[in-house]
Amino acid sequence: MDAVENSTSAAALRHSLLVGLCVFVACLIGTFSRLPGTLAVFWPANALLLGLLVRSPRSATVSTWFCAATAYISADLVTGGSVESALWLGASNIIGVVGGFYAFRWVCAEDRRLSSIRSVGYFVSATMVAAALTGCVGGAANVALFGGTWPDGWILWFSGNLVNYMTIVPLVLTFPSLRPEDRDPEAVSRILRLSVIPAALLALCILLRWVIGGAGAIAFAMPALVTAALLTNVFVTSLMTAISTVCTLVLTADGHLGTAVEGLSAVSVSVRIGLALLATAPLAVACVIYERRRALAALTEAVMLDDLTGALRRDEFMRKSIGAVGSLQSGLPVSVLMMDLDHFKKVNDTLGHRTGDTVLVAFADQVRRHLDDTALFARLGGEEFVVLLIDTDLDEATQIAEIIRVAQQEQSRTTLGELGPTVSIGVACSPSGDADVNSMIDCADEALYLAKKFDRNCTVSLTARS
Repeated sequence: MDAVENSTSAAALRHSLLVGLCVFVACLIGTFSRLPGTLAVFWPANALLLGLLVRSPRSATVSTWFCAATAYISADLVTGGSVESALWLGASNIIGVVGGFYAFRWVCAEDRRLSSIRSVGYFVSATMVAAALTGCVGGAANVALFGGTWPDGWILWFSGNLVNYMTIVPLVLTFPSLRPEDRDPEAVSRILRLSVIPAALLALCILLRWVIGGAGAIAFAMPALVTAALLTNVFVTSLMTAISTVCTLVLTADGHLGTAVEGLSAVSVSVRIGLALLATAPLAVACVIYERRRALAALTEAVMLDDLTGALRRDEFMRKSIGAVGSLQSGLPVSVLMMDLDHFKKVNDTLGHRTGDTVLVAFADQVRRHLDDTALFARLGGEEFVVLLIDTDLDEATQIAEIIRVAQQEQSRTTLGELGPTVSIGVACSPSGDADVNSMIDCADEALYLAKKFDRNCTVSLTARS
């Protein structure tokens, strides 16, 4: 037990140090974006830390907060800041992240991942809390370090952090999982293909910003970002929004857009707030599209799949089977398995329908374990199931049927004893694939009738007539 606890503590400490390192590097990036005599043009550290902690709330330990605070102070000291400025600026940064983190704690886990239009409202509210709290300490820092007023400091720190939070936090919250089991190569490939058009539009918009300039150029990227929201996903939209925002801040700071100002900030408060609010539009569109796609997928699944077992419904099975057999290369065999659980009614009558449902689900899972991706598996109703096997002859189909039958017998009898239902299976095969699906199902149904007649828990095979 002690060894496990020590290992867990060591892992938590490593995680805290890694978070601290990320914050330190982000602080250096922000520091190097400073123009002479100004604060950072772009400061990603606060938003990065908030995103990491909101995405993984368990990592918000005392050691993590300590490492983050140390990173803020250390980054300011190694880049030439005084101890006083390091403490003031570090305090303003960390207090905003703390406030934002606890504001997000009121939001459910699903909404923290920006999965619906409702979550955008929660996200904006929480980031405004974080930016406002940063401004409270930043206002005091403006008085203590720069001889300014508290209101001027508050609005300066508020606007700067708001645009950073609105730009970086969505990127962290929606960043794809790196675990191999969570990856879908086909989905990734599809998103990459769909990203080409909005990425090209964004590059064109950034070029037009540089060529045309002017205050209105901050909105040039909106068509590209909305296109990204419509075609891709929330992460890609957030990434392109971040790229657009950073480019706008840089072009504004160097005076290219004609909106640069003098003072502690090279970018005016109105431009920062404007960019923050502009970032919400593509984010909201992306969340709406994502929510719509999820609803459509759920509706499609409800139409296609049996609610209980997840197998195809009869109509969907027939549609897919006819299409699969129709597109099959001539001369390849096709087989059908008709399966019926033996004495299933006794399970319902004796143990109840809930147990009966559990038996059906377990059987469906058992069947799927012995099928490849080309097979079609459906529940026809009650305890009757059917499988279509492409490029599978009679012997191979019979062998698969026997594997399923034996596995069902062993699993069922292990869990329910003598009441555990076995399965009878009828197999039909069209050796050259020229029989239609209905004929093969009728033939398999005839074989199933014979299996039931031969005292059940057996497999009977027939060759389908063309």
